[in-house]
Amino acid sequence: MGAQDLIALINSGLLQSDRIVKLDTPAGPNVLLPHIVVGTARLGGNFEITVDVVSLQDSIELKSLIAQPVTLWIQQSDKTYRPRHGYVHTARRLGADGRLVSLQLIFSSWLHFLKFRKDARIFQDQTVEAILETVFQGHRQAVGAYRIEVSKPSPARSFCVQYEDDWNFVHRLMESEGWFYYFEHADDGKSHTLVVTDDLYSLKPLEPEQVRFYRAGVTRQPDALVHWSGTRTLQSTSYSTTTFDYKNPEARKEKSFPTVANQGELPQQAEVYEYTGPYTYLDDDRGDRLTKLKLEEWESRAKRFHGIASAPSIDVGGWFSLLDHPEHDGDSAEDRKFAVVEATWYIRNNLPVGETRPYPHSLDARLAEVRDAHEESAPAFAVNDASGSEGFFLVEVEAQRQKVPFRSPFEHRKPVMHLQTATVVGPGNEEVYTDSLNRILVRMHWDRREGIGATCWVRVSYSDTGGGYGSVHVPRVGEEVTIEWLGGDCDRPIATGRVYNGATQPRWHSNGILSGFSSKEYGGNGYNHLVMDDATGQNRLQLFSSQGSSMLHLGYLITQDGNVRGSYLGSGFDLRTDAYGAIRANRGLFLTTHPGSGAAHQQLEARQAQQQLTSAHNLVESLSDVGSQHQAESLKAGQDALKAFTDATTDNVQGQDQGSGGRTAGGGTGAANAFKKPILLATSPAGIALSTQRSVHLGADEHVNVVSGQSTHIAAGKSLLASVAERISLFAQNAGMKLFAAKGKVEIQAQSDNIEVTAQKTVKVLSATEKVEVAASQGILLTSGGAYIRIQGGNIEIHAPGKIDIKGAQHAFAGPTSAPYDLPALPKGDLHNKLELNLTDDNLKAVPQAPYKVVFENGTTLAGKLDGNGHAVLRDVPDGTAKVFFGEDARPFTPQPVPAPTELAQPDVLKELHAAGHKGITEENLYSLFNKFSGRPDVK
Repeated sequence: MGAQDLIALINSGLLQSDRIVKLDTPAGPNVLLPHIVVGTARLGGNFEITVDVVSLQDSIELKSLIAQPVTLWIQQSDKTYRPRHGYVHTARRLGADGRLVSLQLIFSSWLHFLKFRKDARIFQDQTVEAILETVFQGHRQAVGAYRIEVSKPSPARSFCVQYEDDWNFVHRLMESEGWFYYFEHADDGKSHTLVVTDDLYSLKPLEPEQVRFYRAGVTRQPDALVHWSGTRTLQSTSYSTTTFDYKNPEARKEKSFPTVANQGELPQQAEVYEYTGPYTYLDDDRGDRLTKLKLEEWESRAKRFHGIASAPSIDVGGWFSLLDHPEHDGDSAEDRKFAVVEATWYIRNNLPVGETRPYPHSLDARLAEVRDAHEESAPAFAVNDASGSEGFFLVEVEAQRQKVPFRSPFEHRKPVMHLQTATVVGPGNEEVYTDSLNRILVRMHWDRREGIGATCWVRVSYSDTGGGYGSVHVPRVGEEVTIEWLGGDCDRPIATGRVYNGATQPRWHSNGILSGFSSKEYGGNGYNHLVMDDATGQNRLQLFSSQGSSMLHLGYLITQDGNVRGSYLGSGFDLRTDAYGAIRANRGLFLTTHPGSGAAHQQLEARQAQQQLTSAHNLVESLSDVGSQHQAESLKAGQDALKAFTDATTDNVQGQDQGSGGRTAGGGTGAANAFKKPILLATSPAGIALSTQRSVHLGADEHVNVVSGQSTHIAAGKSLLASVAERISLFAQNAGMKLFAAKGKVEIQAQSDNIEVTAQKTVKVLSATEKVEVAASQGILLTSGGAYIRIQGGNIEIHAPGKIDIKGAQHAFAGPTSAPYDLPALPKGDLHNKLELNLTDDNLKAVPQAPYKVVFENGTTLAGKLDGNGHAVLRDVPDGTAKVFFGEDARPFTPQPVPAPTELAQPDVLKELHAAGHKGITEENLYSLFNKFSGRPDVK
């Protein structure tokens, strides 16, 4: 029969009756007739069926067929038809022979549409089941056309990124869980369903369940295998993995499993060892499962069976029992059950048409190759009808034993990610949002989700990190950070740096000579910064805090306002604040304006000060000695104190040698000067001044030495007052002593003892304008050369060993008389010292009734108890310093009971945190937080 005969049959409407295959299309019945069919299906993969069709309609537009549903009906052995439903994704015009037009259609399941949708999105805290449903629901053809029937549900993934087309995404997710899929076609041929499973035992048996083996003969045997053979492929013998969990870095997460023992004599060195990436799994059970999935994939490929059949019932997604094969007759019933892993159909419909002209892209050549390859068994695949039309049906089968776990090969890879940037985000009005590891939440620029759209907690790469040390500068909300992906893994982001943009501009810019660090006050406009200025010839460093305008300025000092360099202020350093300041050095402090001996000068190189102190000591010593010779008070106490201070400025300390237990690179050894005691030494070659608009106070428990190589000048705008507990001694060696009062009296009193005025030469008592009065209550004695005048008891005695010469114009010796003279009553007073004691505990509460003992410098000891307020006052205590010893607190100790543990249920806590706006907190990082509280008696 030729083309004209075929045209006649088409016009009769009987052409698709009792054919091997039939085709339903949107073009209508009998419009597109299937001629040749080649189809392939694979477990865990899509099916694809190519059909060469013929038609009398030359006006069919190819685009009208694209994405349209079609159904291919394949005749079974019992003359019924089983459908293969799908959607056309390729339509091709092959050619025409007169009115007879040849076309080609290629159709697959709705899963094929996933290749044409690409997305970039983040799934958080979702299972793979939930993620697959989200992806499938985005395709109209998939709605209601899938089932997920897995025996082992997947755990929630804290962070899962899609950065590829839907096709690759869903396949790699299923492969990573050990899942695979097949398709079920509705009996009415109007739909098909994707079924996801993880167990071959969930597959349904073929109909019929039993498939017999027949050696190829001259007749066709329905539902039979004519060829069957096994293939074993070398696989690795063991699989070992390791991963790194940064939350528990000391734990060794390693897994290693061998393949099943019945793999033959495989070489034992064929181990595969892989680093599966960071934190691949949280617990050991998950690690075991992921490792075994890889082994099961190897074991599945290790032994496969291939067959050739004429059975139209054979399809992927089912299993059958093999009968009558000599190599399997001795096997158990379980070992003769095989699951169809892959099937390829070659069909030539038994249309009443002879050989047609071959067209490019048609299936004729491919079908011819298959027929030629099986020419000796051709009768087994021939299908004839009553009209004498001959068809052809052959299916190639790949199968494995049902009892061996099947896993799809890991052929769909994660996209390899490269450097990106993202924006730091946080809940509410938070400026900084972080956790105990200083991780952050970011929003990828490609993330289209509504709301905060944050990622999981992302670790930040800092310039220096360690246990209790390192650098910390947490990226803040709104900043743009660079994101890398560990190993290129899209599910393992890490922030590696920060970049400026139009919204977050640098504090110092444009001139390129200002560098450093600047922070920002949380919730305010204050800041701290460290700026380094590398201007030519004007190098400087400024450490600044806006709190109190506190600053340390080093080098070439200038004003600076933001990015603007201002006027010159000086050179050196400037330490200033509008608040308080303190300098503390527990072992001594040295202030000097003496120049050092270069960069290598010693820290406490006080040679010039030591020389000055030694000179002062020598001067005090010489003046003390000469003063003592002249019966003045000795300066020995001050001299000794000055010598002790001078000695304290000199000590020798050795650099520390760590020995074999440390590392110094050979440096840091030798000796340097130090202070023996925690003294404060201030020295300057050009002078020291103290100036204040109020008062200057000097206090010492022991001595105050004031030594000048030349003169000591004291000028007081009002009074020079001194109150001394014991004595005042003034000694002048060479030029005498003067005490002048320009106005007012000069009063000298010895209120409890004598006044002695002694001179080597003349003693003059003069009154320039008035008189000299001399009065005494007991008597007055004037004597010289043995003669004397004594006034005592109302009498005057004038005696002389020689002449008494009295001259005057008149001499009156009248009767007795007297002239009383009021002498001042001199005050009496005692020096009263007091010492106050106060004792508080660590909570600054007074300690009542605590016993105390005070030991004074002179050996006196006083003891007692504090009052109810932890206070005591000791009066009339000896002069000098004292040491105070307190006894135990008299109050009874009452231990505070530990409260009952607070029940913290993780799901309830997570729910409350989310309700409060902390959407970025996940089960994973909350789990880490709970671990930190483990072991505490107050938290359960």
